[in-house]
Amino acid sequence: MKLVVIFALLITSLYANDRPKIALVLSGGGARGGAHVGVLKVLEKNRVPIDMIVGTSMGSFVGGLYVSGKTPQEIEEMLTTTDWTKYIKTDFDRQDTPMRKKDIDYTYQGRLGLGVNADNELVIPTGVLKRQPMLLKFMELTANAQDIEDFDNLAIPFRAVATDIKNGDQVILKSGSLAKAIYASSSIPGGFQPINIDGIDLVDGGVSDNFPIQVARDMGADIIIAVDVSENFDEDLDVNSYFVVMGQLVNILMRKNANESIATLTDKDILLTPDLNGFSGLDADKYSQIIQKGVEEAIKSEDKLQKLSLSDEEYKKYQSKYRYKHTYIKPVIDEIKIINPTYLSDESIKRRIHQQVGSKLDEKALRADLLHLYHMMIFDSVDYKVVETDGKNVLVIETTPSWDNHGEVRFALGVEDDFDGHSAYSLKIGYTMYGLNELGGEWKSDFEIGRYARAYTEFFQPLDTMQRYYIKPSIEYESVTDVFETDAIGNQELSSSRKGGTFAFGAHVTTDYEFEIGASIFYDEVQIDVESSLSGKYDAMPIYALIKVDNLDNVNFPKVGLKSELKWTKEMRSWGSDYDYEQIAFDIEKPLRFYSNNITAYFKYGTTYKMNDADVNRLAGTFTLGGLFNLSGYAPYSFLGDNMALGVIKYTYEIKDGGFFGTLNAPLYAGFSLEGGQTWNNSEEIDFNTLHKSGTIYVAADTFLGPFYLAYGVTDDGEQSTYLYLGEKF
Repeated sequence: MKLVVIFALLITSLYANDRPKIALVLSGGGARGGAHVGVLKVLEKNRVPIDMIVGTSMGSFVGGLYVSGKTPQEIEEMLTTTDWTKYIKTDFDRQDTPMRKKDIDYTYQGRLGLGVNADNELVIPTGVLKRQPMLLKFMELTANAQDIEDFDNLAIPFRAVATDIKNGDQVILKSGSLAKAIYASSSIPGGFQPINIDGIDLVDGGVSDNFPIQVARDMGADIIIAVDVSENFDEDLDVNSYFVVMGQLVNILMRKNANESIATLTDKDILLTPDLNGFSGLDADKYSQIIQKGVEEAIKSEDKLQKLSLSDEEYKKYQSKYRYKHTYIKPVIDEIKIINPTYLSDESIKRRIHQQVGSKLDEKALRADLLHLYHMMIFDSVDYKVVETDGKNVLVIETTPSWDNHGEVRFALGVEDDFDGHSAYSLKIGYTMYGLNELGGEWKSDFEIGRYARAYTEFFQPLDTMQRYYIKPSIEYESVTDVFETDAIGNQELSSSRKGGTFAFGAHVTTDYEFEIGASIFYDEVQIDVESSLSGKYDAMPIYALIKVDNLDNVNFPKVGLKSELKWTKEMRSWGSDYDYEQIAFDIEKPLRFYSNNITAYFKYGTTYKMNDADVNRLAGTFTLGGLFNLSGYAPYSFLGDNMALGVIKYTYEIKDGGFFGTLNAPLYAGFSLEGGQTWNNSEEIDFNTLHKSGTIYVAADTFLGPFYLAYGVTDDGEQSTYLYLGEKF
């Protein structure tokens, strides 16, 4: 049997040497690279053998999948059915981030911030788009070939071209992880975060060589089939945004070095340039049309391609050597090893991995676990590999610290105006120090001026390795001056301040649920223009319990998920408080999405039971209505009472989505809302016949500063209000 195999290999080798070696060179071009798939379909149809593939960027992606054993039809189906917005992301998947991180979104609704690294230096991210989701997708797509480290041992010898970001040199990747090689070759500078391979920080190969024809010649190619999908740069470009500038810069670099490579082609080589006018590198939703353009271009050159064709019998021999699909045999895991230079304990990481020792490697579950770890927002990457050590299969999970692993500085700017004499602003800055201990302790401080004056600091300390239980002592000071309207007296100015502290104990049941109880001691000072009887200084000693649910995908313009909070608060004079009441407040928000249409239902309810009729108790537990989406036609603080109910149905149409750049590219919306609500005191009977009704029309945008709203509200009794909001969601 061995002699037969040796003889077959010898014949195959002799057969391969009887014909010229053909290399397929695939250029970069973003989504335009889908045309490479169309070319591959025509090459296979015409029985054209390919002995090696060299690719840059999208060319390395399509080429890498092909050499791993995937057919053009499989690649086409993957490209056209994948929702790429799940992997090309500007931010973490909010639904999977910890509750503590979600809470910060309500204080800092924009994207203004800096990181603090381990050397206490202020830093910014190295790319707009996150690496981990896309890299894990590449690992999934090439999983069958993950144990092949030498790219010459793939079904077809392969090279991916990347660029050393430190000096701009071309880096030819010919071994290691196929998934990482594809990512390195595709990581557009300024877009995807670079990746470090063998100590070199790598970005998109298009910067140094977008059409790596010479690499194929160096591999021994006699004939080159070159497919160019590079974009031409627009000399009449309207330079009006960061993305336009970055896109033009990349196009200029890639087009110029591609032209230099094309000039080296000879008469025996074949150049294919699909007609991709009207398609950009970001048109991932148009892969079907782009692939067809590749088919059409290759068909135009079928006369040339058929000169390279093999007979049916010869092509079958070629396929037996070059077109087999390697199978990765999943090992039984004997040991799990954590390599983790971050502050989080190894035990905390290991407990989040569901792979069992003694069981076969479950890569689908493992990738999900690694993505969950990544969304803790502690790591720059969470990687894995299986190595054989002393006869054991060891699953090695290795982390690298995030660029802001030591802390974060956040900023927020809020502006509001009702075009009726009431305007306000808010300027916030906050600093959170991470990694105070291996359980993930944090010190967070916030400062605000403008509408509120506020200073707040807290220490957050998890009590277990899974960070399920925590304590949270805090101290704060805040003051505010508001003008509100009453039926009896008219406009009143209320100035109040509060200082004190809180001690809380809580539990993060999952990343979506939180339970917390706490006790506070505050000292209040109140000044009301007209009602001097209520002006004075008061002691407040509330206790509270709350349950929160939050898995909205976006704070400002959610499309999926749910947010709800139920909070109970109590104060008693017998405890030393000047207030005496018990209160329950509840709210729920649920969005539903239908293509570009979004309907959000919102309801809130609050009730306060006051245990005595002292004047000071009038200050406690009061709810207000009025303002945008809180009965929009009425001015803020138009209604006050011990009890409150509000229901809102909001329709939003997405005029322009943010594409792959999310809120950095400012999605635009238009919509309307229908609102109904009421406040009432305990001495009054609730009468839903007098329910206040309001409607709103608005245009909005999800900007990097936070939400922008221009809205007009009108009520059923003729009240009207106009609003301009930027940077805050009220």
